[in-house]
Amino acid sequence: MKSLKPLLFLVLCLALTACAPKEKAPELDLDYIAGALTSSGYFPEPLEAQDPELVPGLLNLYEDRISASPEDIAQARFTMSLGMVADQFILLEAKDHAASERLEAALDTYAQDQKSAYEFYAPGQAARMDDPILEHAGSYLLFAVGADRDGLSELCQHLMSGEEVDLAAFQPDISAPSEPEPSGPAASEEPPAPLTDADKAAAYDAAMDYYLGTAFEVQTLTEISLPAGWEGEVAFRVTCSKGGMKQDPDRTISLERKDGAWTVVSEGY
Repeated sequence: MKSLKPLLFLVLCLALTACAPKEKAPELDLDYIAGALTSSGYFPEPLEAQDPELVPGLLNLYEDRISASPEDIAQARFTMSLGMVADQFILLEAKDHAASERLEAALDTYAQDQKSAYEFYAPGQAARMDDPILEHAGSYLLFAVGADRDGLSELCQHLMSGEEVDLAAFQPDISAPSEPEPSGPAASEEPPAPLTDADKAAAYDAAMDYYLGTAFEVQTLTEISLPAGWEGEVAFRVTCSKGGMKQDPDRTISLERKDGAWTVVSEGY
């Protein structure tokens, strides 16, 4: 009988351990994280926050090839560089864990799409999409491309753990390269043939389709003249309203042709 006591004690301990509440993943303040990243110095070019309503379109969540859907996103923050560089960060809170797994796959596809786009109009930036920072904590995701990848990665890990950080302790190494040298055929490819009226009409239709399902109601799309070297891209000035209120200033949207189809590469003010 004595020999059963240790066994009973062990069984009781295991039962209590199984019943103990599991540690809940921290709730993250996306605005705090976005503000910290914007002020961190890891994004040397000026940044611009994009309207969260447009994040599903920017991530191509309306396309059949993407398993995630716009409904998978509970909230989002998306900030990108105004220059011709890949600097950007995307913060997502998924509606549940399964949705976060789908959104992580969508971010991987987004990086591949962005690399293809940069290979066309900014070859020196394309390689930066080979290894973006992607943090996944509970139902939260953070995608980032900036200067000094190692330093930025460490900062992202701390932010995604729910910590308040002292940015003075996470100063970027300004000697770290932010623009890899162009390599591969993209650097030497001949420019594409000039776009025809049919090409531009198809780009116009793709731009209009992009806004379907968003909060924006488009009144007009006006083509913007692009400088030499941008022959395969089309940009439009977008006159639109949101909730019945005209948006001022007008927005802009840029599209690039890939495998015969037009893809949005940037959208915002």
